[in-house]
Amino acid sequence: MKTKLTLSTLSLLSVFAPVALCAIILMFMIFIDTFVKLISIKKIACVQKKRFRDVFKSKILRKGYIFKAAGYYILAGAMFPLDYYVLTPFTTGVIHAIGFTFIIASTAIYTNILLGIFCLMEFSSINENWFDITGNNILKSVSLIVKKIRVGVENISDTYKNIKM
Repeated sequence: MKTKLTLSTLSLLSVFAPVALCAIILMFMIFIDTFVKLISIKKIACVQKKRFRDVFKSKILRKGYIFKAAGYYILAGAMFPLDYYVLTPFTTGVIHAIGFTFIIASTAIYTNILLGIFCLMEFSSINENWFDITGNNILKSVSLIVKKIRVGVENISDTYKNIKM
């Protein structure tokens, strides 16, 4: 009986397989955001010379992060059936009707895109909390590093262009 119940539960949950990875990544981002926010609150408590419990209230987690996570997953869960049965097959049909032949990797493209947008929103929240802690902007730092790497690659490629064999 236990095996049949487990198999039937897993069979029902396997419908969500196309969006499982994005949902796990979003859950990980929410966890990191919560952890960084707690560190930020600890720093605020030290700066204001208050106890951590005076600055941190359990309502912050209940009202903020839990409702935010629930809202993300409820919206993605509501969009998933529409995406799985209507939007992605329609998009695939339009792509094939135009004459392009490439394989769409997921059967729920738009739900994955929505979860990706939620991950970007969480990353910006992590960036804000990290800025409160260290004063460093993660996005600006990454942008500067990418520019330095691009300039270095361009200089190296220009050097090899000028070398005659």
